[in-house]
Amino acid sequence: MICSRVVSACAVISRSLSAQDTAELSFTDVPVPAANLLGEAARGMAYLKRNLTQERLSVTATAAATVRRVLEETIAYTRDRIVFWQPLSSLQATRFTLAELTTETEIAQTFTDRCVGELAAGRLTDSEAAMAKWWVTERRQHLVSRCLQLHGGYGYMTEHHIARDFVDTRASTLFAGAAEIMKEIIGKSLLR
Repeated sequence: MICSRVVSACAVISRSLSAQDTAELSFTDVPVPAANLLGEAARGMAYLKRNLTQERLSVTATAAATVRRVLEETIAYTRDRIVFWQPLSSLQATRFTLAELTTETEIAQTFTDRCVGELAAGRLTDSEAAMAKWWVTERRQHLVSRCLQLHGGYGYMTEHHIARDFVDTRASTLFAGAAEIMKEIIGKSLLR
């Protein structure tokens, strides 16, 4: 059998993706003995799709956990950071921002938890997983950006966790299908 598919290897998500390898491997006209074939020939996409709902929920859960951690670290930072002779957290604008982000974090966590329950019960639909993956990863991107803003110039220096989170967060909207693919799945489910 000849393998002509492009295989993409992606590292497991951790605190910092930028330190991990991501590579694209391309195999063209490489003979694969029948004894080494995994599954049935020409069924690779079907095998991949079988676990996409669970993979999307895994990305969602990682995004929700990251959002909570980044928010907690930012709240602690605003308490410790002194600006104009007072803690950054004493400024109303900071408190309003943290209130908005905390609310969004709770909504993301609640939706993620509901989807995990539905998955465990065998009822999670592709559309629900797509909704969760799209919305929570987009919220992650939004929240990390707003938290970086609260860190000011310090937040953009790579020795701070928030700077690394800012760089790594962008990839979560791409894993397990880009945001546009999630919207297409959701949109198609509405018109059935």
